[in-house]
Amino acid sequence: MAIGLLHFIWAFSPWPMSDAVTFSRTIGGVDDDKMPPVPSTVLVGLALIGGAVLTLMVNESIPGIGPGWLRLVGMYGLTVVLLARGLGGYFMNSGAAIEFQRLNTFLYSPLCVALGVLSGIVAVAASRR
Repeated sequence: MAIGLLHFIWAFSPWPMSDAVTFSRTIGGVDDDKMPPVPSTVLVGLALIGGAVLTLMVNESIPGIGPGWLRLVGMYGLTVVLLARGLGGYFMNSGAAIEFQRLNTFLYSPLCVALGVLSGIVAVAASRR
């Protein structure tokens, strides 16, 4: 959920980076001074927060909305997306700014893989109930 909220901040500010150039090189991997488009940044933030809420619903930590089977399908979908970003993220290093490559290799991609594995554990556990 925190990463989703961070995307909302990034829709309007390069924080915690000092400027748009540093942000673009470190977070986006590109050599320009343009922040990502607001709609896509907000959409990613909403998707991340939605994934967190879905996980809490499937894990029965908060009341579920909608049919259980649909939440379970969503949980498996979240797992696939996170694992694809995590494992496929290493291919994003090709041609990217060195600042991004470093963080992507040691933080972004491993974090996505870890979240994908944890999402999969929640999905499998819910399937067995």
